[in-house]
Amino acid sequence: MKKAILLIGVIVTAVSIIACGDQVKTTDVGDAAGAVVAASNKQLAKYPIGGFAYKSSTVEPLNWSKWAKVATPIVSEILNKLPEGYVMECRGHADSRGPEEPEGNKPGNLKISRDRAKAVFNALAAEGLKTSKITYRGVGSSEPLAGYASTAAQQRRVTFVIVPK
Repeated sequence: MKKAILLIGVIVTAVSIIACGDQVKTTDVGDAAGAVVAASNKQLAKYPIGGFAYKSSTVEPLNWSKWAKVATPIVSEILNKLPEGYVMECRGHADSRGPEEPEGNKPGNLKISRDRAKAVFNALAAEGLKTSKITYRGVGSSEPLAGYASTAAQQRRVTFVIVPK
């Protein structure tokens, strides 16, 4: 009986050591970069650009000037601290009213969202943030904003996220 209890104890200890060994983290450059990226993404999530009309990629001047006044210094600071191998992506979004791909005379949500992201990319460059650390991409209606109908105007926006190059 004592041998069985001892054997069970040894097995439990060995399993615990193996399981816990995977959870031990060492701090290295990747962890520091990951922390910067996570903090930057959290901060950038507070500054989407909305106000796009249906099927439009025009950045409304009033919306842009309000956004640029508050967010440009923050974006500039984030870009300066960006770890090597990462870029800030302007990510265009669309509501779900149209098709994702072009259909007949409809350009498709992917093109509209890409055009929105490119318009913001160009507006950032006009603000003096022209750098190889910024890219753009359209995601169509594939990343809906929680809490709003998929066809709501709030879905038509550009967000920012730090991603690997």
